[in-house]
Amino acid sequence: MNYRTLAALLLTATTFSAQAEQRWFEVELLLFERTTNIQDISEQLSTDEIIVDTSNSINMLKAQRESSCIVGEACFSKPNPTIINSAAFDSAGNNFRRLGSSHLQLVAQRERLKKHAGFNPVLHMAWRMPVGNGSRAKPIHIFAGDNLASKMPVQQTSQIVDNELVNEIQPTRTAKDKWAIDGNFQVYLDHYLFIDSQLIIRRAVTEKVQQVQQNVEIIEDLNGVQIAKPTDTTIATTTTTGTVVKEILFDQNRRLRSGEVHYLDHPLMGIIVQIRKMP
Repeated sequence: MNYRTLAALLLTATTFSAQAEQRWFEVELLLFERTTNIQDISEQLSTDEIIVDTSNSINMLKAQRESSCIVGEACFSKPNPTIINSAAFDSAGNNFRRLGSSHLQLVAQRERLKKHAGFNPVLHMAWRMPVGNGSRAKPIHIFAGDNLASKMPVQQTSQIVDNELVNEIQPTRTAKDKWAIDGNFQVYLDHYLFIDSQLIIRRAVTEKVQQVQQNVEIIEDLNGVQIAKPTDTTIATTTTTGTVVKEILFDQNRRLRSGEVHYLDHPLMGIIVQIRKMP
């Protein structure tokens, strides 16, 4: 066997091996919220912020910023459309192909959910993607629903200036988005098809919160710039009604067959997914 023939055989074998490790599928994903009150469920709610690392995940969506942003204030993203269009799809963040609404096969399920008072569809899209084995497949970062960061309240503090009580309104919001559903969704092959999802579910709830008014002493006033330091005393502690964000983790793994419609359930949300073979 000459060198050219051997090289051709090696190249062909490498190509077939790469194709075997990474096949293409169509994925259709439908996320919906349940209108259940988060305080009514029996699962343990996190008292700390839940962290799902999406820094190395594949970007699927682009956050749409509010057009009426005020200089000096946090500018939050507005909710993406439920049916993901080209403007909301991050074509630069992945090598997937977004499929238009004519390719959606779970429309009947979405419409039934939409008409039911207990459910709220928040994301429906389909795309074509290469699927590798479990050790190589990267998760996809997805988010949906309202951005709850923009609903967080402001906090009031107080200071003493010239022996008079002066209230200051200081925003407690940051520019970090807090989507109602946010996290990783992974599709991979390990003899069978698998999906693995770690999604943070957030709900804004109204409850009683305490506000502390702190004495602040002006220690220097130079050219109109005030330098202040807090004192050890507080003026008053008041209890008011405010908005807080509660979090809980949706963490599920499922083996599935291509072409079948699968349902992942949770007291606060659900996933309907179908993965279809491509020739």
